[in-house]
Amino acid sequence: MNKAIIEEVQRSADRMGACEPKWLKKRKEPQFKVTSSGTAGPELLLLHGLFGAMSNWDSMIPFVDEYARPTAFSFPLLTAHRSEVKVKALAAYTEYYIRREGLAPVALCGNSLGGHVAMRVCLSSPELVDCMVLSATSGLYEHSVDTLPVRMGEKFVREHMSRVFYNQEFVTDEAVNEVVGILTSRLNTLNLIHAARSAKKDNLLEYLKEIKVPVLLLWGEDDTVTTMDVAEAFHKHIPNSKLVTIKGCGHAPMIEHPEWFSGEVEKFLREHSRYFKK
Repeated sequence: MNKAIIEEVQRSADRMGACEPKWLKKRKEPQFKVTSSGTAGPELLLLHGLFGAMSNWDSMIPFVDEYARPTAFSFPLLTAHRSEVKVKALAAYTEYYIRREGLAPVALCGNSLGGHVAMRVCLSSPELVDCMVLSATSGLYEHSVDTLPVRMGEKFVREHMSRVFYNQEFVTDEAVNEVVGILTSRLNTLNLIHAARSAKKDNLLEYLKEIKVPVLLLWGEDDTVTTMDVAEAFHKHIPNSKLVTIKGCGHAPMIEHPEWFSGEVEKFLREHSRYFKK
């Protein structure tokens, strides 16, 4: 355990308020699961969404490896104590990793809940963040969090995935069954519900003006979970932001259009990352 980092993260948690993850209260270093690649370029931390995983970034990472050092980061949504899966707790968890690995100032790239967490990290410890890419991000409104049942069976999972993807070829029996298998555990389901409810309650509208780093908003024009009006609201209220959209795409652009997604991230980083301005 690094006591100095624990104290730094505790101060950030105090600034966020209502953030008491069990590992932080007990002063116990959390465990992390990551996959890193790339040999040169800026550090890019990839943060997945509520029903996502590190594998969500697999298709775009080969493109990103050409210009950055991406790290796919896993949130402990299914394994952690329920105090550790709320948005602010996930931000503290992410901050600990950034500080421990000496990544700052790091570029954060988050999809859905991951983008929400990225903003929380930036708001509590802006010195850690170089710039941000936010895609289909929660933090204002997400249509899906209103209707999470305690029992999430095959029908719910298939319907949810059908809303996530514009291209229904991504809604495979294998993908549906994998999620259903995870949700057979009541603890897993309850953790996801806790995380979703915390995201809904943590509305960041009044804080967006405090985000000073450059922000790229990447959105699918056919996203029915965080719709284009949500994208426009982020663009309007985040001072130094740029909105880029793509047709024929839903809530997970990095999966449906990985080459486009990576290309937009590259242009953004080359223009705004401190790494390329050295």
